[in-house]
Amino acid sequence: MLEADQLGPLATAVFRNSRDVTALIDEQGTILWISPAAVRVLGWDPEALEGTSSYALVHPDDVQLGLEQLSAQLGGPERDADPSTIRFRHGDGSWVPVEVAAARMDPDSDIDGIIVSLRDVTWRREAKEARDALRENERRMRALVEHSDSLIEIFDVDGRIQWISAACEAVLGWTPDEVTGHRAVRYVHPDDVGGIAFAFLDAVAGPLGASGSARCRVRCADASWKWLECVFTNCVEDPAVEGIIGNFRDISQQRSAELALADNERLFRSLAQSSPTGIYQQDAELGCVYVNETWQEITGLTAAQAMGDGWRQMVHPDDREWLGVELARPITETPLVAEFRILRPDGEVRWVAFRTQPMTDDEGKVIGGVGAMGDITERMEAQRDTQRLTDIFEATHDVVGIADRTGTLLYANASARRFFGLPAHGGLEGENLLDKFTEETAARLTDEIQPELEANGMWYGELSIVRADGERVPMLAQLLTHNDADGRFEFFSGVMHDISERKAFESQLAHQATHDPLTSLPNRVLLLDRLGQALERARRQHKRVAVLFLDLDHFKVVNDSLGHGVGDRLLIAIADRLKTVVRPGDTIARFGGDEFVVLCEDLETRADAVAVAERVNGVISGPFAIDDAEVFIGVSIGIAFPDDVDAEPGTLIRDADAAMYRAKERGRARFEVFDNQMRASAVDRLDIENALRRAQERRELRVLYQPIISLASGAIVGVEALIRWEHPERGLLNPGEFIRVAEETGLIVPMGAWVLDQSCRQIMRWQASIPDLGPFKISVNLSGRQLGHPNLVADVKQIISETHINPSQVELEITESVLMDDVEMSEDALGQLKKLGVKLAVDDFGTGYSSLSYLRRFPVDVLKVDRSFVDGLGEDPSDSAIVTAIVTLAHTLGLSAVGEGIETQTQLDELRRLGCDMGQGFLMARPGTGHDIEELLVRRPRW
Repeated sequence: MLEADQLGPLATAVFRNSRDVTALIDEQGTILWISPAAVRVLGWDPEALEGTSSYALVHPDDVQLGLEQLSAQLGGPERDADPSTIRFRHGDGSWVPVEVAAARMDPDSDIDGIIVSLRDVTWRREAKEARDALRENERRMRALVEHSDSLIEIFDVDGRIQWISAACEAVLGWTPDEVTGHRAVRYVHPDDVGGIAFAFLDAVAGPLGASGSARCRVRCADASWKWLECVFTNCVEDPAVEGIIGNFRDISQQRSAELALADNERLFRSLAQSSPTGIYQQDAELGCVYVNETWQEITGLTAAQAMGDGWRQMVHPDDREWLGVELARPITETPLVAEFRILRPDGEVRWVAFRTQPMTDDEGKVIGGVGAMGDITERMEAQRDTQRLTDIFEATHDVVGIADRTGTLLYANASARRFFGLPAHGGLEGENLLDKFTEETAARLTDEIQPELEANGMWYGELSIVRADGERVPMLAQLLTHNDADGRFEFFSGVMHDISERKAFESQLAHQATHDPLTSLPNRVLLLDRLGQALERARRQHKRVAVLFLDLDHFKVVNDSLGHGVGDRLLIAIADRLKTVVRPGDTIARFGGDEFVVLCEDLETRADAVAVAERVNGVISGPFAIDDAEVFIGVSIGIAFPDDVDAEPGTLIRDADAAMYRAKERGRARFEVFDNQMRASAVDRLDIENALRRAQERRELRVLYQPIISLASGAIVGVEALIRWEHPERGLLNPGEFIRVAEETGLIVPMGAWVLDQSCRQIMRWQASIPDLGPFKISVNLSGRQLGHPNLVADVKQIISETHINPSQVELEITESVLMDDVEMSEDALGQLKKLGVKLAVDDFGTGYSSLSYLRRFPVDVLKVDRSFVDGLGEDPSDSAIVTAIVTLAHTLGLSAVGEGIETQTQLDELRRLGCDMGQGFLMARPGTGHDIEELLVRRPRW
């Protein structure tokens, strides 16, 4: 390759700084050296081109031209050739036109080759193209201005017309010469001067190219006015213009159309805004462009929210799928009608109906739509309610029908058609509802139902309807009248419900309400009603009435020994036997439990009632075969045979009950007739009950204490608490005079708790005043009513806690008969009391019928020998044998034995001899107050 220093310093400097590309090539066109300008002109690195063929850089279409021009330029001085323009490949792949000149090096020089000069002539071509385009553009612009319908003017900055196009005459009727030199404002309508002036000043005040536009009316040569649209452009600094160019376009027709459209638009909007219907306008793609206020009120959306596709958000989610299919297509010439639900922003769901009418342009092309939307929620709800009611009527089992004034059926639901035997489908010609009524209902229709319908428009009650099979069916019916718009009766409707089952059930309930479910005998309610009626008849007919109150003897033993199932069958058998011995007109009733009442009417004397009682007693006393068992039962009967014809039913039942209790007291299995003595006893009992209810709050109750001694030492080891009643009129009453009443009324429960509380507090007082008293117990009686009370254990626990007494000092006494009344209950209650730490004693032991197996189940500590056995000690060997057996039994079971009612020294000695542990009685001390017992304890007597 050629080295740079071979060119010489001057040539090298010239070539390196020249803007043209200079290259040295050999005869074959290989580039031996190329100047740095190759980078700028051709985009190639000189070093990358050295050693390559220059022809490889020439455009294929220019290679031949290049060879010819090169040959011509190298032919010698005698051949003058102009430089050729050839396209060379640029480094970026494009083709660059360059002017090529070539010359052979002087043969005398050290360098052999051809010098080629490449000059970039792109600018020359671009300049030529620009000049040609400018000439063409000027030609076209001149033609455009000369032939344009628009009016072109040039103004100076004062608004004076410097030049105006020839269209002036065609547009305004003025020749260019008539208006040139005048101020343009003289041709502008006075009302439009302000607007056009502001537009002109906007252009003037701005830089080159600034513009302003306005519309104005311009006066024509014939004194008419035309609307022109004006655009002013600032070209003051453009040497070719040196002014403000004004372009004016005639828009008179357009303006007239716009004004007419504006009038129509104002009319449309005025009508739309005042319309009670939702009005909307859409483009061809269903985009919303306008909604009125009513539309906004219906949907809850604002106009801004509705624009475009925003209105679609109102569609209820459940309706979007099917409605979306309808709305997926653009508006066509066919109106779009639909009903759907909308969901307002406040969450309310409403039904709407809309209809979109297409809008077309002058050529009939659909350009949008206008429509109306109405709120049909009430209509849809009414339809839904109507359909719902129809569905309900068709599904209900009630008979539903509509009939005209004459009773001709207009509508009958499926149930009514089945009931009356009508076809399931089809008309109801010739069917009259009145023909379905029974004779009784038809009579009531005239006398009762029709007047009620005319007065109140509704009747509700029970009536009978004849079914298709001829059966009369009781119905609960509601009939309504319906009037036309003028208030005249038009038709009536009826809903009737079959109450056959209810009637049967009511009859059954009535029977159950007045009869015993086990024996089917009249119960207490029906008995009292019949007794009242019997007394009324007896007063009218001067006859006598008797009430027999029956109570089975020892019926509990049957239940406990043979089971309640046997007991129930025994009661049924007794009811059947009673029916065989009473007269046809008499009433047998089960009063409750094992109690029966026989009501006898039309009696003459007391002997008639006694005869009935004897027959009852005789029929009951025989054996009853129940399953494989033969059961014997007795009955105690009380008879009330009133002399007073004005006696009350309740009084007779009470009198017969009192007589029955007298029969039980006198040995059972017998009858007693109520007399005046019993009445006095009953009155006395009522007085006791009334006074006893107030005794505790009046502090009339007292607690006395009877000492209990150890028979081994003779010392006092405890006391038994005994309640007394200091009656304000009768004086001090023993328990036998009021305890039974307390038990029956339930007053024994609070009374017993009070005795226990007072006794425990008294023990604490004695122990405080007599420090060396030693172990000392208090024995308190516990009644059957207390033992069965659910709060017993809690009450005893609370009293022990409040008095701070040792539980082992408390001994609760329960009679043997109470324990055996309910063994399971007694065992559970005694077990809970035992857990508190108190002692338990069985009082009056030996007088009941307890078995040893039951006695072993009870967690008792003491057996108290009844005074009836102690009374014969030393005199009656059988009593000694019984006491010996009881004491031995107690010791065998690990219990203590206490003898009660000791009144003689012989009895005391005998108890000691028999090994009895403790005793109490008048021999040692009578019951006394707390103060009396305290004095006795201080003296410490021995017996």
